[in-house]
Amino acid sequence: MPRLLGVLESQKQLGGASYPPTLERLAELTGETLAVTSKALNLKEAKACVLLSRAAGGKKKPAPGTVLVLLKDDLEAVAQSDRLLEVQLQSARKPDAPAVDLAQLPRALVPALGRVFKAALEQRIAERRLPRTIGVVSGKKPLFFFLADAVLPAALTPALPAATATAPTTDAAPRPTAPNGARPAALDAPAAPAPAAPSNGAPVASAPAAAGASTPAAVSTPAAPAAASAPAPFAARFDAAFSALDRASGGLNYVTLRDLRAALPDVPRAVFDAELAALRRQRRYSLDPSDGRHHQMADAEREAGILEAGNLLVYVARRHDA
Repeated sequence: MPRLLGVLESQKQLGGASYPPTLERLAELTGETLAVTSKALNLKEAKACVLLSRAAGGKKKPAPGTVLVLLKDDLEAVAQSDRLLEVQLQSARKPDAPAVDLAQLPRALVPALGRVFKAALEQRIAERRLPRTIGVVSGKKPLFFFLADAVLPAALTPALPAATATAPTTDAAPRPTAPNGARPAALDAPAAPAPAAPSNGAPVASAPAAAGASTPAAVSTPAAPAAASAPAPFAARFDAAFSALDRASGGLNYVTLRDLRAALPDVPRAVFDAELAALRRQRRYSLDPSDGRHHQMADAEREAGILEAGNLLVYVARRHDA
């Protein structure tokens, strides 16, 4: 029990996708089997301070990857977290029915957590506050869905006017770009400065041209094809690679560094590590080690890891507490 509680506290400090851990992940972190971990959580001492998001008993036991383990004092915070919403939606959705009714999402939870979670969902809709990966169709029976499951028309992602493009910066703030991440040709032309984007990162409309003003000739030159080959920013490519790999592995929000490096083969290791470090400083992603007891790492997985403070970090998880 002391080790189990210590692991929960350490995962809580990491935040984001690390807390609450799933029952499966908790067993891995404590170095015990699922059976031993589940038995420990059934002890009176554990029940006094630890809560399972789903009841472990009954005829149909929930999959360990769908059960979150949290400290009882964190019930309110977890009920309002992106972490619980994503786990519940992932477990409730079906390939032929990816949108899930709000009333379905709390059903599998223990009553104490389910009641607060349902109220938190209703508040999210009222405040239009959702994770970046999830959308909702409001109405009498709101439907939650992963954006990756939605088919969006091309009209929703139009090319921005060239005048709104801005030069690359190093602060990693959202920047207007063409849909494929290409650098607009007009960026290299002596065009008038673009209006500043609002602080929320929303794209701004291009400023109207002054009467009689001439259009720079560079806008109509055939320079665009060469610029179109420019790669998309690392952060956008990394986000896309993580989402695809995570979905392919069951949506548990754990992807190996080996797989991510393989998905971006043209990015040198030093550049990859530096860009990933920047994403971690922005609290967009976290890294975790593996104790090797429940999954024997291949040499390629170890080689792809990042060594920090004596720990070999091999797993990447997306955070939602930025």
